[in-house]
Amino acid sequence: MAKKVKELVLSKRTRLEFVNLCDCAQIELAANELERLVMTRFAGKTDPDQAVDVYFDLKESAKGFSVKAAENALIFSAPTALEIIYAVYDFAEEYLGYTFFEPGVDNLDEFGGKVALPTTGYLIRNRVPALEIRGFVQEFPFSSEESYIIADWMVKNKLNYIQTWMKYYDELDEDMIEIHKVRGITIEAGHHNFSYLIPAEKYATSHPEFFAEIGGKRINPSSSKSELLLSEQLCTTNPALREELVKNLIEYGKAHPEVTHVGLNPNDGFGWCECAECSKFYDKNRKGELYSLAEHVYLAGEIFHDLLRYVNRRLREEGSKLNVTFCAYINYCYPTEGMYLDEGLSVAMATYWRCINHTINDPDCPVNSRYAQDIANWCKVKRGGKMMIYEYFMGVNFYLSLPMIHIDRIFEEVQWYQKTGVDGLITQFHLPHWSVYGINYYTMANAMYGKKRAAVQKRMFKALFNEDAAEAKRFLNKMDKLMLAAGKCHIPYPYSLFSRTELKDYQKMHKLAVKLYEKLPRDDFRRDWVLWTEYLVRFKSFFDDYHAGKAGIKELKAFRKWMEKTCAKGNVVVVDKFISYTDQILDSIASGKKWIHFGLDWEDAYIIKHHEGILSKNA
Repeated sequence: MAKKVKELVLSKRTRLEFVNLCDCAQIELAANELERLVMTRFAGKTDPDQAVDVYFDLKESAKGFSVKAAENALIFSAPTALEIIYAVYDFAEEYLGYTFFEPGVDNLDEFGGKVALPTTGYLIRNRVPALEIRGFVQEFPFSSEESYIIADWMVKNKLNYIQTWMKYYDELDEDMIEIHKVRGITIEAGHHNFSYLIPAEKYATSHPEFFAEIGGKRINPSSSKSELLLSEQLCTTNPALREELVKNLIEYGKAHPEVTHVGLNPNDGFGWCECAECSKFYDKNRKGELYSLAEHVYLAGEIFHDLLRYVNRRLREEGSKLNVTFCAYINYCYPTEGMYLDEGLSVAMATYWRCINHTINDPDCPVNSRYAQDIANWCKVKRGGKMMIYEYFMGVNFYLSLPMIHIDRIFEEVQWYQKTGVDGLITQFHLPHWSVYGINYYTMANAMYGKKRAAVQKRMFKALFNEDAAEAKRFLNKMDKLMLAAGKCHIPYPYSLFSRTELKDYQKMHKLAVKLYEKLPRDDFRRDWVLWTEYLVRFKSFFDDYHAGKAGIKELKAFRKWMEKTCAKGNVVVVDKFISYTDQILDSIASGKKWIHFGLDWEDAYIIKHHEGILSKNA
């Protein structure tokens, strides 16, 4: 006769008793969250009398985190206190019915009754991350409410890194800094920050030689408060400028002793200095390539990397512990000769205007295959430093909520990153479009911690759509096919999508969203998909009518008015970004200039070239 296996039963009569907790803020958070999640799961209990002992076992030698059930006991083990927190949240998702999909919301499958756990073997065993650095790029100011729920979501999904602008980091108060610290989230203060470290209002008059020389004259730089400092750079070979950068970074570190990672990045755009010394670092006839949007400008990798090597060396000489992160982007995408990722120096490789219809490592994609080559080359020059991917899982430019269904491809990409030697993956994001791109962020987070695709997606769709999960998955599959209809290669700006797809396809998607919503009209997420698909129908309609000569300023203003009134109610569109984008369209139409994208001639030229070249050839 088989021996009956004893069970650990969690129910509404459960009382957790934590045994020998160490005095640690992270362990305290883990204990409080486990108790909250169990109590919420079995809400309505009275006078619980079943005691379950909980052990948090910190073992430095442990391989990842584990959870084990024993008779009347739960044992969480990990090499660090942070990973104990991770274990608590994974246990809650996999055994208590939670799904941590949306910031500020704990999705709970209220299946009721008890939870019976076997007391032999592991519930979760030796869970380790596929990538060390996992996180977000935050391009908006911190706020007490939003920043808390973002940090809360990140730790629940095991993300540990935020890259943000220095000007935004300066707004953080001590409480918010502590909230991120306890949750194991490193905040990098940096982004495009030449103008922050060498502000025009401080240096333009006293040190005009610090700024780029263009056409034989020093530029008159904008204020550091300007939102778009396109094509305004520094004279990076100037010895005094270099030392000023080092001094200002050290002073920043002293003013913010909790900061361990800072950025050193050019202002967005081009405009590198052309003085005699700087010009030694490049040949104006040696320009970039189409895949990285650099055919029209000379390569600036040598001059930028020379500055980085100098600054990093000087910081080490001065005893600074700051880690410096820089971007690989546009016309400085790949490592130049003699450039190494030494200790304290990390790169964030921006796959800007990548094709989203291929994985990043697909050799058949003329765009992504070149980015993959750059990524592999950066990994080859690591000498103690780190290599991160800077992604755009919300499309490209202005957060326009165009379709980007990446929940299958991302698992393959993470596996390739891990194999290639990539250390981390971060992506731009925004809260107001979570119903559109949240699926990318949730699956990204889980893929980077070695989760299985099928299990992650099953949990996500079940949490969001219950018995309609299969129908919701079919909806996204059809939306993905709509993207593929734009051609084998597709870069997610409006012209690429709308010029090669049909209005009827968006109308069909809208009908499918309405059908799903009608099954549960009180559900906000389903309502948001109705808004999203109507938004796409209206955007596509305006695009078609504009190019047919049937729409202009009046029609665009009507579309914008609808969007501001209707979409602001849901998590579909980042309204202020859409307004900024359409402001430029209005200006273009008013001036008689053809609307292609955002009115920048060089960007528009690439879109036309893509349309006539690599994109159309791969249709």
